[in-house]
Amino acid sequence: MPATSPPPTPASSSTYVIGVVRTTSVFLPLLRRSEDPVIINVSSGMGSLAFTHDPGRSESHVVAPLYASSKAALTMLTTQYAKGLKGIRVNAADPGYTATDMNGHSGSQSLTEGTDAIVALATEKPGAGTGRFIDRHGEIAWS
Repeated sequence: MPATSPPPTPASSSTYVIGVVRTTSVFLPLLRRSEDPVIINVSSGMGSLAFTHDPGRSESHVVAPLYASSKAALTMLTTQYAKGLKGIRVNAADPGYTATDMNGHSGSQSLTEGTDAIVALATEKPGAGTGRFIDRHGEIAWS
């Protein structure tokens, strides 16, 4: 690899940030033809500065630098798209600590519970807000 080449991109950044940028770019023409276009990014409380600094939250006890920073970047990407993509609702959802293959099914909630926030955003009435970050219990602070 030449000295001027950047280091390989970590998989989490490729998936959670670059993948979202690429997918959004490809789907923008279709979204713009919709009467009520919506983008829902699946983020994480691990990307919330407030959650990761609150000792009462489980996210504050986890050390996962690449995952957490990529989710924080996705959350910021959501705010930027919400401001920049006029007429398209762009929000982020935190599925919570859901029992999945990724965590060896150690999550405290079911897959159905993990989809609550995503489904809520997807089924909102036209004109609902943009630039929000929610979990199954409601709004999440950005900071």
